[in-house]
Amino acid sequence: MFEEYKGKYGKENVLCFWRSDLYWRIKCLLPFLVYTVISLFVLLFFYNQLGNTYFGYILFSVIIIYLVFFFPIIGKYIDYKMDFIIVIPNAIMLYDQWGIFRRDVVTISSQSIKTISIKKDKFIYSVFDNGDLIILTEWDTEHIGEMILRRIPRPEKRKNQIVKVVGIDLQANQNPKI
Repeated sequence: MFEEYKGKYGKENVLCFWRSDLYWRIKCLLPFLVYTVISLFVLLFFYNQLGNTYFGYILFSVIIIYLVFFFPIIGKYIDYKMDFIIVIPNAIMLYDQWGIFRRDVVTISSQSIKTISIKKDKFIYSVFDNGDLIILTEWDTEHIGEMILRRIPRPEKRKNQIVKVVGIDLQANQNPKI
């Protein structure tokens, strides 16, 4: 899609961005490392307590429990790799992957954008310059008037890029003439 839009609108008029690397580190890598270390310690503990007699049963149990905790991490990794935003002059499209078999695409027209705000609700996201972009639009029943682009790196920069590509004047939308 990105290459198709670049050919149609030109490279400078198309943006594509994904979730931040911080999301991957916090939601995927850190839980994976924690679950792996805990599993190894549990195995070592039971091996030292019970010896080699029941080790096969303990190993099998720990592997099953590990896999149960591992599957949500795979879901977060799919979110990290497969969720992205494409901005073209007349629209913003949010591609949201749910598991392997389902993808939602939300598109809003640039004419319906009223404001773009930034939300940095957690300390770590503020420190590493990550946040959510909230695009408020004219009321519609499908999107309930907003599109949220979650865990975006450098949200202020992304906001400015979106405003430039879409070609909207947010000051005019925020301060209507009386």
